[in-house]
Amino acid sequence: MQLNVTFRHMESSDDLKEYVDQRLKKLKKYADSPMKVNVVLSVEKFRNSAEVVISGDGIRAAAKEVHEEMKAAIDLVSDKIEKQLKKYREKLVAKRSGQPSAPAAPEEHTEPGITIQVERANPKPMTVEEAVEQLQLMGTDFFVFINAHTNRLNVVHWRKDGTLGLIEP
Repeated sequence: MQLNVTFRHMESSDDLKEYVDQRLKKLKKYADSPMKVNVVLSVEKFRNSAEVVISGDGIRAAAKEVHEEMKAAIDLVSDKIEKQLKKYREKLVAKRSGQPSAPAAPEEHTEPGITIQVERANPKPMTVEEAVEQLQLMGTDFFVFINAHTNRLNVVHWRKDGTLGLIEP
């Protein structure tokens, strides 16, 4: 991993360079080949900004976070970029193992007088907050997931009044 840290509107700091290196070191496990990691740390008035762009053999990820504290901005952006790389890695593994990357067409289950569309879900462990993000990204009415804290199946959904609901068994 080739790491390049740039400072804008602030003094260069070996302490921050080491902190960035320490936080981004864990990203190596998501790439099979060498990757370039460009980090830009900048200060504008009272806002500290950390921006990360990763490129490599087929990999391209970027994230930016702003916070009052520089180390907090670095923490947030490293978590965000790790999620992107993890998602990319899961897609790559699924593709290599022959699993379909898109869900199969829904099945139909017919009872006398009722036709039910059956959809298969492959729930993954995540926090409620991450599930809400996924629900909003997907633009669906509900999202099925395994709660990372309880290891039980949960559902987040849009209620009729426009608020979010959580169904726990």
